[in-house]
Parts: sequence; structure tokens; C-alpha cells
Amino acid sequence: MSLYTEQIAAEWINDRLDLYNLAVSLGDLPWQQQILASLRDKDELIRQEIDRVVRRSLWERFDQINSRLVSIYQQIRGMNSSEESLQLREKAWELKQERVLVGKKLRRQGK
Repeated sequence: MSLYTEQIAAEWINDRLDLYNLAVSLGDLPWQQQILASLRDKDELIRQEIDRVVRRSLWERFDQINSRLVSIYQQIRGMNSSEESLQLREKAWELKQERVLVGKKLRRQGK
């Protein structure tokens, strides 16, 4: 498990323990039992949470790349210098390649 996934797992467990303590202080026995059941199934639930966080992170990166591409294309349209335009086109190409990689990771996450 990577440091990132360990952090997600630790936060998930700490959140459930905090909720359990709240349920105890409120005297809500059904809620306590529900939380204990989720802690028993923690491996699967933590895996689902990690998948959700990773997927969200990948979509955020995908959106950032798209925003940068739009900005670059707007700059290219307003340029007179072909040298600067070429540099921006090269940067756009790199971003497109990165977007393809992120897209592949998203497809793998979806399976």
C-alpha cells in the first residue's frame, strides 16, 4: 500500500471511529452496530474509497489539462510570431499526450 492509500485508509478508519464515538454518546445502538459492521468490512469499503479518490483526482487532472489546452489555443489564435506559435503547439501536443494517458487510467479505473 502506498503512502497515499495508507493515508486514505487511516482517514476512513478515523472517520468511522469518530462517528462510532458520537453514536455511543448519543446512545444510538442501531447506528453503533451499523458503524461496527462497516469497520468489519473495512477492507472492501476502503478499497472503494481509494478508487473513488483516485478517479476524482484523475478527472481533476483531465479537466486541468483541457483548461490549459483551451488557454494555449486562445494564445495561438492571437499570435503573430510563428516561433512562439510553434512552441505553444508543441506544448499543446505534450498536453494531448498526457490527456490520453490520463484517459487510459480513467478507463482502467472504470473496470
